[in-house]
Amino acid sequence: MSHKLTLLRENHCRPAGLIEKADKGLFALEANSKQGKTLVAKAPWKRLPYLEFDPSGLNQTYRDEATGAELPVFAVFNLEGSHQLEAEIGFERRPSFDATLNLANHLPFGRAQKFVESLNQRNLNAHRAASFCYLLLAAVAAALVGLLAGPRLMDDPAFSSAQGPDAIFQVLILCSAAFFATLITGFLITAGIVSKWFPAKVLSLTATFDGLLPKETREKALRARDLFDNLYLVVDQQHRWKSELLPLPASALLDPLLIGEKREHFGSRYYLIDQFELTKAEEYLVAEFSTSPD
Repeated sequence: MSHKLTLLRENHCRPAGLIEKADKGLFALEANSKQGKTLVAKAPWKRLPYLEFDPSGLNQTYRDEATGAELPVFAVFNLEGSHQLEAEIGFERRPSFDATLNLANHLPFGRAQKFVESLNQRNLNAHRAASFCYLLLAAVAAALVGLLAGPRLMDDPAFSSAQGPDAIFQVLILCSAAFFATLITGFLITAGIVSKWFPAKVLSLTATFDGLLPKETREKALRARDLFDNLYLVVDQQHRWKSELLPLPASALLDPLLIGEKREHFGSRYYLIDQFELTKAEEYLVAEFSTSPD
């Protein structure tokens, strides 16, 4: 059993007043008939035994001892989606998941950015040096334009003493144009050079799900499918993330939480449906079909 998942269930779940409508299980033909409407009007609504889950509980991390990276304790899978959760973290960006993995957006991948920044120290130093160089060049270019164009404009007979401010304004325009043109050109050139010689590194993390739901949990999930917009499994992923930069992960997935997402006008609410232990294929065959896998 995962102690962290048990604490997540105990500390971040509370009683919920979720009610199942009386017309659940009726076909549209029945629900729209007179008898169906009478049934819906008179039948008591069923209170569901689900707990409301606070997704802020997923905002937990651990520090990998080998690398010092701060990584999420949990991973999230959509029951109807991929068996892999992939996250790519850069020092200027963090992963964002679509509506089918909305719960995964509560995972604190952003805390790994300090580790990614340490991986990219040479890239950051090169960018700082390049920024200083093209800023200096832009200032020199503006000064040269001012020194060359200023005296000529000020001595131009076309400008009388009364038009002196116009000449000064034109000099300032020329200096500004030279400054920004050099600045933009320098930025584009140095960005390409730095990216080529000091490419930015990213931390690619992968969580892999490998298991089967036991029969009882599968039945709960099938009953909940029509009630919720998404069904998720939350697993203990500590020391189980796969990455080229991390040590070999542990293999076992421990007693996941089955979470349902219900979208509402102001956002999403989440409900704990079950906590269970995963089943292997051999055990599932014996339990489901009472036969040996051989």
